[in-house]
Amino acid sequence: MQERLLGRGTFAILRDLEDSQFWPRERLEALRSSRLVELACCAYVHTPYWREVMDRHGIRPEEVCSLEDLRRFPLLDKATVRARREEMSWRDLRRVQLVRTSGSTNEALQFYTSSIREAHINAARIRGHRWIGIDKGDKEVYFWGAPVELHAQDRLKRLRDWLINDKLTSALIISPRTVPEYVRRWADWRVTCLFGFPSCMVLLAQMAKRLDVDISILKARGLKVICATAEVLGANRQVLAAAFGVPVCDSFGLREAGLVGHECSYGTMHATEEQLILETIDPATLQPTDGEGELVVTNLVGLAMPLIRYRTGDAVTLSKSPCPCGRTLGGLTISGGRMLDFVVTSQGRWVGGVAFIYTLRAIKGVVKFQVRQERIGGVRILLAVDKEFASDGMEQVKSVIAKRLGCNDEIVVELVDDILPAPSGKYRPVVSTVAEQLRQGDAFPPRL
Repeated sequence: MQERLLGRGTFAILRDLEDSQFWPRERLEALRSSRLVELACCAYVHTPYWREVMDRHGIRPEEVCSLEDLRRFPLLDKATVRARREEMSWRDLRRVQLVRTSGSTNEALQFYTSSIREAHINAARIRGHRWIGIDKGDKEVYFWGAPVELHAQDRLKRLRDWLINDKLTSALIISPRTVPEYVRRWADWRVTCLFGFPSCMVLLAQMAKRLDVDISILKARGLKVICATAEVLGANRQVLAAAFGVPVCDSFGLREAGLVGHECSYGTMHATEEQLILETIDPATLQPTDGEGELVVTNLVGLAMPLIRYRTGDAVTLSKSPCPCGRTLGGLTISGGRMLDFVVTSQGRWVGGVAFIYTLRAIKGVVKFQVRQERIGGVRILLAVDKEFASDGMEQVKSVIAKRLGCNDEIVVELVDDILPAPSGKYRPVVSTVAEQLRQGDAFPPRL
């Protein structure tokens, strides 16, 4: 009912996805080729930016039907999307809206989406959850940290979430006071799947252990699986599996690009190949690579704002190796990606990096930022801004960060020309030596 009211044919698309995941590769490639031609033609006809690009490079849209053809397009980066967004959008397509990225980097980005594109993404996510034994309607908690989403929990949305067995729990603040309440609430509700940032779930599990809060009750009450997203899972998989006593799976997506991949029960992360064309490039030479490289995505169903050869900044390895599950979709391994950190306040609250991402991104003119903490009781915020940054912008930043921290800790704001990425190539929104030292020490967590 919800999807129909929103004009989204999610479940019709889901039925197609359930079939196409087992198609022979030839049939799957034929689908991708036809969608690629449609994407190129729509981009040429409806968007000035892509028409300019194709004319400049001598690309005929009706002939773009393979990866080799696609590689004639220049690479697309976030800076170009920000600068040319309106020119690369098809605004007359049905039910188009402007949204913000919900990823975990600290570069602000807005883009256009449509009900058709959202239906494809929702269907792909439902299919991925089915691979790990979770179906729509099973009780799922989103342990999430987006203030915009958390503030949108009005009566109608709460009713909708209740009807479809979804719950949203804030991961913005994790403290010795909130952890016992979260565990009790989830156990009483008999949650089936816990979905969210692995760093936040690991922190919750570590605090629960130090506070003698028994999280094994969640499995006894019905928890079947933990599904991680938005960060590199890595060794946290074993930590979470041991703490909660249930399997841990991984999913990988970018708000602007779609659901890139989801793990099946055999541990293979299958790519959503019906909707995306994935490539890898050497980030230094920008040439295609057969092994590990920077992920480049072309969204085949995002006609409202075509993203063609979009650089993600994430390091992955693509694979065509068969999986015992029998699905013919290609696979990928995430070898580098987005990591979040925490700021620890003088009141003992652990504030996740995502809290700063959404808070600072809402301030006009902030292009990049980094929050640094070297001591408890103070944070330093570096800002790279553009001409839209207000004259009182630094005071705005101090005000919203003080509200997010919920205390009177010192806040220092510095304007810088640029913020360089870490050696991995990723921008770290929060760098906190305090959090790391406390998590390794006997004083973790502070008892209030």
